[in-house]
Amino acid sequence: MPQPPAHQRLLLLVDQLRQQIAQQSDGACRQPRFDAQLFRCKGTRLADYLRELEQNLAQLSAPETDRMRRQWLAEKVLDQVAALQRECQSQQLRPARERPRSDPRQQKREEYQGYETRLLAMIEQREAHLARAETLSVQQQLIREVEVLHERLARCRSALHKLELSIQAR
Repeated sequence: MPQPPAHQRLLLLVDQLRQQIAQQSDGACRQPRFDAQLFRCKGTRLADYLRELEQNLAQLSAPETDRMRRQWLAEKVLDQVAALQRECQSQQLRPARERPRSDPRQQKREEYQGYETRLLAMIEQREAHLARAETLSVQQQLIREVEVLHERLARCRSALHKLELSIQAR
């Protein structure tokens, strides 16, 4: 028996959520992430909430579920999907103190990778200015800035490499 397109779209949304959650660091938070009305789950990991969502989705699909319960579950599942999507999208916007706790080395690695990305962008920007610079003094200043940025990038990559080695040694 073919499933209605709405149910298929819902399954696709849950599958996308599963993939998003798998790609993120899903450490435990200090407090539950959602209101008790939305999720009964007391866990603090996104995977815990996803598990509850999948259980509700299975109940929604069960043939023995009556019409009123099915309608209530459908609304709850949609609210849970929306809440999990917002939570996944807002992880990078949270201050570091509100993000899930994870391995400190992993956090340091992400911090260094952020530095590396910003340094590369700064080098690219300075080199583009250098290509357009008309006076010798401006060119010399930009060359010095690019050299300093390359030195900082080398130190950053060195620290990142040392951190990688310490992670692998564990």
